[in-house]
Amino acid sequence: MSNTGRRVCFEKSKYIVYEPYRGLHLAYHAKKFCFSRQSKYQKIDIIDNDAYGRMLFLDHNLQHTAYDAEIFNEALCATAKQNRVVRVIVLGGGSGQTLLSLLESPTIAQVTLVEIDQLLIESCRKYIDRVNRAFKDSRVRTVIDDAFRYLHSTTDRYDTAIVDLTERPLGMRNESTTLRQLYSDIKTKCKGRCSQYLGSAVPLASSGLERDLAFRFSREMLSKVRCEDVFIPSFGAPHTFMHAGYEK
Repeated sequence: MSNTGRRVCFEKSKYIVYEPYRGLHLAYHAKKFCFSRQSKYQKIDIIDNDAYGRMLFLDHNLQHTAYDAEIFNEALCATAKQNRVVRVIVLGGGSGQTLLSLLESPTIAQVTLVEIDQLLIESCRKYIDRVNRAFKDSRVRTVIDDAFRYLHSTTDRYDTAIVDLTERPLGMRNESTTLRQLYSDIKTKCKGRCSQYLGSAVPLASSGLERDLAFRFSREMLSKVRCEDVFIPSFGAPHTFMHAGYEK
């Protein structure tokens, strides 16, 4: 107990530990576990927290909080919306947050969201505010598939791609091969335009290798590549977002 009489430690069943990089552990108190289950691909936890509201974790990796979701969503989607895109493909994004942001744009006519984990979509639709309404929007088409494989095989064309995958994407067995193919497909099928979440900007973060490879291969295949670091309060650090192919 602290000198204010408040509990500073919790029973193991009442918190989730997030490790943004080796040596740093952040414990988030779960006032309530709304959903906790192992899918075919990952552990999904949705909790209520006093500071950040409803939170989503995948394999204990923080993905979303009600408190600052808008900061993340705008960092990822604002460039596409400012460029008045019409047809978008979202790779990942099963939490529904990318949809919520994109659907705010009056120019959006169709969003194809490709998510490998159906249970993730179902749990977020049920337990995270407004997500169900976003997935039910007539402009949204949901595909349950490996995002890399789907983009490579589809004959459809888009105005841009939003790459909203976790820092260690499911289905990425060889980073160099997968990223080369990803940016090649974006070049031919998405007008060479994309916005991508690349993970923590902290040099100690384990996502550093994947981030460096993304920088390298995107610059080889796409034009006007730029990156920005945005501080996400609940993540406790700046995170990197990459945009390519846009005039502004």
